[in-house]
Amino acid sequence: MKNFLFIGSVLLILFGYFGLNYSGFCFAEMRYLSNEEKIRAVFDYQNSRDTLPLDNPPDSKHIKDKSFDGYNLAHIKYKSFDEHIASYPECCSVNPGGPYEVPPTNFLDRIFGYDSGDVVVINFQVRYLDENASLKTVSNHFDNYLQNCGKPQ
Repeated sequence: MKNFLFIGSVLLILFGYFGLNYSGFCFAEMRYLSNEEKIRAVFDYQNSRDTLPLDNPPDSKHIKDKSFDGYNLAHIKYKSFDEHIASYPECCSVNPGGPYEVPPTNFLDRIFGYDSGDVVVINFQVRYLDENASLKTVSNHFDNYLQNCGKPQ
């Protein structure tokens, strides 16, 4: 009887742990992340990159920065998420529905917390300088999965 209670207790703890991981619970902070925190994490990840891949790149002859190779553009980074969201308040959402450009989630990644199951979609305005040194933007679409504690994948 004691063995049954011990095994039952261990299984209950494991199911609880894996169930919370599957639901997106962040054990490092002992809470669920808000949608704003998820969006900020993805924005910070994309904004910190030196070059960004573009969906619809502008004509390369109109770009002053020569680090453009037709697919990746060195961009002028935003100072903060607040600067971007002030100009583009409808840029970002979590799980908006629709087909995503990310592979489907893996069950084991979900139960171990490597994938929260949420997709953060950002319509990122990539800033660059044109041939006249004028600030231009080109819209780019990013779909990102997050780990349970907000690390983008």
